[in-house]
Amino acid sequence: MTSTHNCSADSSEPKQSFLGLSRRNFLTSFAVAAGSLGLTTIAGSAEAAAKKYKVCATKDIKVGGASSFKLASGMVLVTQPKAGVFRAFSQKCTHDGYAVDSIEGKYLKCQAHGALFDMNTGAVKRSPARLPLTKYEVTVEKKYVYVTMKK
Repeated sequence: MTSTHNCSADSSEPKQSFLGLSRRNFLTSFAVAAGSLGLTTIAGSAEAAAKKYKVCATKDIKVGGASSFKLASGMVLVTQPKAGVFRAFSQKCTHDGYAVDSIEGKYLKCQAHGALFDMNTGAVKRSPARLPLTKYEVTVEKKYVYVTMKK
């Protein structure tokens, strides 16, 4: 007597491969392994692509003021919109790439075309710029301002 298999599509048991794994379990395991490797690589790349710079002493930036600094990754503007709050932005205007190099009230100003940016957020307050200034991570350690920038 020969045995028969039920090969209908609605069979609840997964088909086994010659290694004892179902195709679904094999593909799931492969996807998890590949994803883990990919996320590790992405995290490592992001960490390697950022550099922390010691920019200035906190006393060098007045409340309501800003100063620009040349770093290996480019020019950066450090502001102190409120006492003890420090922000850092790219000095490059998002309108046409000119330097944002002056202050008008509580705004950073591009002298070339008059665009204004909020010194706390980098948001555009007056055109012709449409995009905010690129913002960088700032930390204060032992009375020094550090800026983390991508390479």
